Amino acid sequence: MANSSTITAQTFYKGNRTAQALYRKNKALIVALLLIVFLFGLGGVTVPNFLSFPQVLLTIKLASFIALFGLCQMVVIAAGGDGLDLSVGYAATLTAVLTTRFMDGKNETLIIAVAIAIGLGLAIGLLNGLFAAYVKLPPLVVTLAMANILQGAINVYTAGRNITGRPSPVLRVVAAQSTGIFPNIVFLLIVVAAIVMIILYKTKWGLMLFGTGANERAAFLSGTSIRRVRCVAFIVSGTLASLIGLLLVGNMGMAFKDMGSNYVMPSIAAAVVGGVSLSGGNGNYIGVILGAVFLQTLTNLLVALGWGDAGKWTGFGIVLFILLIVYVSNRRKR
Repeated sequence: MANSSTITAQTFYKGNRTAQALYRKNKALIVALLLIVFLFGLGGVTVPNFLSFPQVLLTIKLASFIALFGLCQMVVIAAGGDGLDLSVGYAATLTAVLTTRFMDGKNETLIIAVAIAIGLGLAIGLLNGLFAAYVKLPPLVVTLAMANILQGAINVYTAGRNITGRPSPVLRVVAAQSTGIFPNIVFLLIVVAAIVMIILYKTKWGLMLFGTGANERAAFLSGTSIRRVRCVAFIVSGTLASLIGLLLVGNMGMAFKDMGSNYVMPSIAAAVVGGVSLSGGNGNYIGVILGAVFLQTLTNLLVALGWGDAGKWTGFGIVLFILLIVYVSNRRKR
């Protein structure tokens, strides 16, 4: 009898420890999910039709674009070195205004648009990476300067002229249309998430990325080129941001000067809400996606309550401020 009680106690203890370990590992995901449930519940009580199925699907669709930009931030932040990329929205906008004219509503010219997007993104990311990783300027300053340069280029290109052209039908299908009741962009996000998880957790580059952010000295002693990894992270971010610019055109049906700039702050907030440590070394893209859904739900709720854009940006600011306080507090405890 005593033996049976001992075995039961040991089993319970092991199960409890396993549950605690799982909670610690997925704490950010659980918190983000609880926040989403809370906001949907609050919206359901205060706003008519907030929980209707079409409204929920629209929220997820709009959140998908934030999540894609959030991937850019996650890669750069995970590499450490206080990395952030403030140029992602402007890279997307420049790609959009340059490629819309080439596409002009034809699928045949989509390949040219994709080539322009990749080339532009590589150039922007490379410049950011060289100055941040090799010249060792603060990434915040480097990417802010790049954002202003890109905004200047957009203003020069669009000065005194209309942004003409339409996205290719393929882009419209992928970014704006649905299969059945589900937006196609959500299916694309699922594919992207699967590829990202494989690259980050199953490849050598993913291990080097997280290793560089977690412990720069240990990574260097193991033979990792810190500067190269961080430079590549910025190149990946710039290239992804430019390609997302094509999706924005596909979703909007047109290009305009500020179409991507509004995604910069939400992309950072989504990464932080999703549990990406600002000191680098970790990152779960599922968490970033949940962070994006949380932010889009918050936006929808504030707009529905009549707070408008002012309320939206105030909400983003408060969320970031609270998360930064928690982050600094946790660092001091260590």
